[in-house]
Amino acid sequence: MSEKNRQTAAILAMLLGSLGAHKFYLGRPVAGVFYMLFFWTGLPGLIAFAEGLIYLFQSDAEFGKKFNPQLAYEQPKFLGDPIDTLRRLEALRQEGLISDEEFEEKRRKLIERIG
Repeated sequence: MSEKNRQTAAILAMLLGSLGAHKFYLGRPVAGVFYMLFFWTGLPGLIAFAEGLIYLFQSDAEFGKKFNPQLAYEQPKFLGDPIDTLRRLEALRQEGLISDEEFEEKRRKLIERIG
């Protein structure tokens, strides 16, 4: 299965959506057949145009989760001050609010995210 492109899906939906072209492109052939069967009513064209707008204004990550589930989307890197975060974690550990194991787990995750 190849990666689906958000802009391509939007263009197909807006231009050929009444025939279900975007549904076939996105790997939803049953929906595409329904669009083809009812294209003469005009309703699939309206729905497809709205879907095209949704695809355009959707983030790549949202689109990818829905139509490219085989691809792993990276979480954004840590943007805060890692030293300050480690100090706060240490304070929580010192106060007994988190265990040593929880501290180590969170410390490792923080290091992975900034690295």
